[in-house]
Formats: sequence, structure tokens, C-alpha cells
Amino acid sequence: MNRRKALAFLGLAGLALAGRPALLLADSADELANQGQDALTDGNPAKALPILLEAQAKDPRNDRVEALLGRAYFQQGDARQALTHFTAAVRLNPEDTLSRIMIETISQFPQPTAGAKSRETPPRRSSPLAGEARAERQALLARNASPHRDGPFRLLIDPGHGGADSGAPGEGLREADVALDLSLRLARLLAAIPDGPTVSLTRTADVALPGWARAALAGYYGADLLLSLHATRLTTEPGVAGVALYTFARTPTDALAGAAAKAESMASGRHVADLGRGGQEYFARAVRQAAGTGHTVRAAALAAVLARSWPADAPLPLRVGAGPFRLLAEADAPAVLVEAGFLSNTGNAALLAVPEKRQALAKALADALLAVVREPAKIGS
Repeated sequence: MNRRKALAFLGLAGLALAGRPALLLADSADELANQGQDALTDGNPAKALPILLEAQAKDPRNDRVEALLGRAYFQQGDARQALTHFTAAVRLNPEDTLSRIMIETISQFPQPTAGAKSRETPPRRSSPLAGEARAERQALLARNASPHRDGPFRLLIDPGHGGADSGAPGEGLREADVALDLSLRLARLLAAIPDGPTVSLTRTADVALPGWARAALAGYYGADLLLSLHATRLTTEPGVAGVALYTFARTPTDALAGAAAKAESMASGRHVADLGRGGQEYFARAVRQAAGTGHTVRAAALAAVLARSWPADAPLPLRVGAGPFRLLAEADAPAVLVEAGFLSNTGNAALLAVPEKRQALAKALADALLAVVREPAKIGS
């Protein structure tokens, strides 16, 4: 090796050594993913997005990065980009059940591209109420009531049941249709309020969604409150009527709370088949998190404010209770279940069959919820 080649070799070696600390200090894709996730948890998708894109450039086959990119775009309101990344996450990791759920959730909304096809599942049987629920959904979408409108309080509305799970069995109205129609009316009312909450829904069409997925979505959305709407049938108690607001308790506060919890559990089932493909792990983690936090205490405080704020002119009176409702135990957020009337009661069923009465009931719920949104300092944490 001559002198010129030796100097060139030493120069290259020096550059390599000089650059090595920088390489050692460079963040890996997983480290960047952690930073991006922290930004998303803080509610800052604009900060998270460039970090996650850098992570994607470092490791294009990292399914966690793709899932977080989907979440970042979704929080920014870009449903199409979110769908692209959630789909990539599932392609890379078929066990990513949460990304699968988000694909189904996003696909309930029409995408703003010509020729795009909605994946909405039509109701399994035609009914006037199902048609009215679809009309409410279109009205909600027409008002641009995005699930991620800015707001100080994050509300996740969960229309109970759906798809093959029609809710409490019986003649007449489907519980799933009643729950969806009321939920969409409520979301539409809240979306029209400038200082209202950020509103998300677990479903906007007649689609099935297992309870564990609803519970996980509460944490995914960072919900301050999960409000699950139902209208069950208690065939052994046909005289029971009105609106019932429930929080979680291992022991029911009364016989009615116990009967309602049992009825909802029997209607929904456990969806054991849906706990595969990675869902069971997420479900178990959500349960552990809920059990280790003050979600139940917080939910009781929120429920108390809702009850105090229930309008005197509401179409149905309200009662409060607690019981072993599975969804409320599993939810990764403070959660309240509302029986918006009882379909086993002929008077309640007749009221819920009238669109104007359902609108009045949704308005009463919206008014009570606004008391929670606007007076958070009065609510214990």
C-alpha cells in the first residue's frame, strides 16, 4: 500500500469512526414508534405523524408503525389514509385485531373518492325504524359531524347490539335498531353544538361488534365517557318503564339492575369466536387496566351529574342503578349503560316507535350530557 492509498484508507476509517456515535444515537423504528404513540396519547397527531413516517422509512415492514400511522391519520380526520395504513398493518400482522376493527369502523362511513363502495352491512330484515336510522346516519354525515371534531370532552357513543345480534328477543321493534337510531340522533344534536364534546360512535350501521371490541375502542379513542345505549326487554317485569342509567357494580343495587344486566348479557352473548386472532390478549389487557384504575368511580360521578341534569320535560323519567354489566366492567374508560326505555313495556315500546319521541329522548340525553361537558370541575376524578 503506497502513501496516498494509506492516507485515503485512514481518512475513510476516520469518517467511519466519526459517524459511528451518530449511528448509535439514531432512534430505531420501535423507539420512534414509542415517541409517536406518546404524542398520539397526548392528543397531538400532527406531532406524531412525521415521527411515525420516519419510523416507517426505517422499517417498512413494521406492523406496529403502520397501525400507529393509521391512528394518527384517523385522529386528523383523514379516513382514507387511515384505512390504507390499518390495512397494511393487518397484511403484515393478521393477528392485529384492533386494526381489523378500525378497518370495519372506518368502512361504515362513505369515503370521499368517486367510485368508492361502502362496506355497510344492510339490516337483516327491513323495518321502518331501520330505515329511519339510515336516514339519521345520512343526516349526521351531511352535517360533517366527524368523529374527531375538536372539543374538550371525548364522548364515545355505543349503539348496543347490531348485525346478527338484534338485542333482546321479542316481537316488534329490534333493540339494535332503536339503539342505533337514538345514538345517531344524539350524535347529530351534539355535533351541532359549537362547544360540545368530540363525538365518536362504535358503529353507524347495522353491523355486529363484539363487546370486548367496544370496550377496547373506548381506550383507543381516549374516551372520557363511553355511553352505551340500549332498550332491553324484561319479559318477567312488563311493568318496568322509563330510562335507566347504570354503572358497574359486582352486586346489583336492586332486582331491576340485576335483571337488566342478565338480559343484556344473554342478548349479546360472549362472542367467544371473536376472541381469536389476537383479540383475547387485548381484551384481557383492557380488563386489567379498567380494574386497576378509577374508571368505575369516575363513571359513578359522571352518572350522578347526568341524573341531576335530566330534564323535567323529558318524555320518560330516569332512574339510576348499578349492576354487573359485562361491557361496563371491560371498558377501558368510564362507562355508563343507558336503557332508553324498555321494549317489554307496551307504553315505552309505543313511544319508541314514534320518531318525534325518539328525537325528544335524544334531546334529553344531549342536554344532560352537556352538563357533564360544561362543568367538569364539579365532577370527582
